[in-house]
Amino acid sequence: MKKSARWIPAAAIPVAVIAAGIVVPSVAANAEVDLPDKTPQQVLALVAGSSDAAFSGTVEQTSDLGLPDLPAGMSSGSGDSSSQALEMLTGDHTAQVFADGATKQRVQVVEDLAERNVIRDGSDVWTYDSSSKEATHLTLPDRSASDALETSVDGADLPQTPGELADAVLDAVDDSTTVTSSDDVSVAGRDAYEVVLSPDDAETLVGRVVLTVDAETGVPLKVVVEARGQSEPAISVGFTSVSFDAPDASVFAFAPPADATVTEVDKPADGAHGDGAPGHEGASTEHPARTVIGSGWSAVVGLTPAKGTAPAGSSASDPTGGSAALLDQVMTPVDGGRALQTSLVSVLLTDDGRVFVGAVDADALVAAASAPAE
Repeated sequence: MKKSARWIPAAAIPVAVIAAGIVVPSVAANAEVDLPDKTPQQVLALVAGSSDAAFSGTVEQTSDLGLPDLPAGMSSGSGDSSSQALEMLTGDHTAQVFADGATKQRVQVVEDLAERNVIRDGSDVWTYDSSSKEATHLTLPDRSASDALETSVDGADLPQTPGELADAVLDAVDDSTTVTSSDDVSVAGRDAYEVVLSPDDAETLVGRVVLTVDAETGVPLKVVVEARGQSEPAISVGFTSVSFDAPDASVFAFAPPADATVTEVDKPADGAHGDGAPGHEGASTEHPARTVIGSGWSAVVGLTPAKGTAPAGSSASDPTGGSAALLDQVMTPVDGGRALQTSLVSVLLTDDGRVFVGAVDADALVAAASAPAE
């Protein structure tokens, strides 16, 4: 799948970096499959060539990151994006996903008689939550015309597809990664190859990653991420059913209901990439500066909110700390801020409003935050 280039409003930074770990459960595989032999590199080449694939299916989600369950009622109906993100990290979820190439995608989550959607149709990206009757609309600039679906807009957090998680994993592969083949398997009724990625990086919390790739289309069908020292997978994202027929165009057409509250989200200016790059007037005040410290599996991403935006741990609707109060239940004080460490990923919110995230322990994030800027 094509790498997803995501733009996230600054107020949603704490939610987005936590929800980046949102993932999906292991799907049963049948090893009684015998496919033509391919090297691991040939299988990864199949993945690279699958960006224009059309498909629809059901993705099941769960995670085992060592996070405690939220108290009953903490997230239900709250409408708070931080609580929704934490709920997604600690619960089981099912999503319907649809794609027709790189610019038409839809992710639909149905839970407790409510429905949450993220829909992209060309340059239009919509989110809609039926429980709150709130919708957001973003028109992507021309430079984003070939980008994949953004799964977080204004704090709306939805499960990733196996392809999106595979992209994130493959970005971390470097010379220290051992790449091997595993058994041929069957997932969601499809014959598939398996490739195992084993990091040789003492700093990362990632133990190994298993990619299951459709033999015909190259589309990732399942991704399992194992944390070091943990017997159960920390992350497993997989299809339980999938079709490679192109979805009907009506799937990607969306008009908000008459009783919905619609918010227009300002698009990032051409040339503003969320990394401090210059662009049109106003770009530097609307988007966080993004830095990457280190490389590979132990890379740390740092985000510095732009001036005038809500501080890390708060939300635009409640800048006084309603979201922070919930985060405080799962974060611990560290030197210079608060940290959340799971079995696979850690997040640091510094006292001066910066956010650091990586598949490393909290001490590594504190060190990254303290390092002088290059």
